[in-house]
Amino acid sequence: MSTLPIIGKDPVFRSAVALARRLAAGRSPILLVGATGTGKSHLAQLIHQWGGRTAFPFFEWNAGAVPETLLEAELFGVHRGAATGVEERPGIFESSGRGTLCLSGIEHLMPFQQAALLRIVEQQAFERIGGGGPLRTEARILATFQEPPEALVQRGVLRPDLLYRLDVVRLELPPLVQRRGDVVLLATHFLKAACRRRRSKMPALSPDLVQALEQHHWPGNLRELAQRMEALALMDLEQVTAEMLPASFWASPDPVDDGLTRRLTLAELKDGYIRAVLARVGGNRSRAARWLGVSRKALWAHLRRTSN
Repeated sequence: MSTLPIIGKDPVFRSAVALARRLAAGRSPILLVGATGTGKSHLAQLIHQWGGRTAFPFFEWNAGAVPETLLEAELFGVHRGAATGVEERPGIFESSGRGTLCLSGIEHLMPFQQAALLRIVEQQAFERIGGGGPLRTEARILATFQEPPEALVQRGVLRPDLLYRLDVVRLELPPLVQRRGDVVLLATHFLKAACRRRRSKMPALSPDLVQALEQHHWPGNLRELAQRMEALALMDLEQVTAEMLPASFWASPDPVDDGLTRRLTLAELKDGYIRAVLARVGGNRSRAARWLGVSRKALWAHLRRTSN
C-alpha cells in the first residue's frame, strides 16, 4: 500500500492528523467524527499504515448499506450447517484478521446487534451464526460518524454503553469551509491527480477561479472539490477559469427554513421532517422509526393519515 498524502496546513486538521499518528500503533478504538466528505476514510487508512498493519487487511464496512436481514451474518459470519442451503462464510471481524476494521453507520444496527458489537469490542471474541465455537479478533476498531455521536444517543439510535466503549480517542475533522487556506492546495492536488489519470497536461488556475474556490461553501467538502477538479481536467486547456464552473457551483446553499416565511403549520413541519428522515434511510420504515424515537406502528399510522 503506497503512502497516502497529507494535504493541508489548517491547525485543527493538522492537530487531528498528529494525534492519529501518535496513537496509530495502539489497539484502543478510535472515533473519527466529521461531515460527509471531510476525509474520515483517508485518515482511517493512514492510521492503518502508521500502525504497522499494512501486511493485513484494511476493511471498511457500512452498516447502513446492508439489508437488515443480513446484518448479523455480515458482522459474525455463518457456520456450516446453520440452515439448509446456507453456505459457510466469514464475517467482517474474521475477514479483518489482524488488520483494521473501520465501521460506519453503526447507529443503523438494532439495539441487540449493537449490544453484540459491544461484547466483541470488550471481549475481542465472537461466534459465527450457527455455532462453531468462539473465534478471536485482533482487528483495530475504528468507527466513523457524520455528526456528534451524542446526538445519536439522544435520539435513541445509538446505545450509550457502546459509545462509551468506542470513544477512547476521538478525532474531529473540520469541514472544508473551515479550511479555506487549504482549498487551493487541495484543488491543485485533485486537479493534478485527475490530469495524471488522463495523461494530460496540468492547467493553471486563474486568479478568479482561485477566488471562487476559496469563497465557496463546499457542502460536499473534499468529495465535492475533487469532483469539480475532475470536471475541469476534462477541458484540456492551459488555464481553467471561474467561468468554466457549472451553474450548480454558483447556486447558494439552501438556508435553514424556519417555517415562518412559508407560513407552514406545525403539522406540516412534523410531516416534512418525518419524510426527510425516511428519504435519508432509503425508505426503510424500521430505521426511520428508530431514528425518530417512535414505534414502527406509530410511523405507519402517520404515513397513512397524511397520505389520504
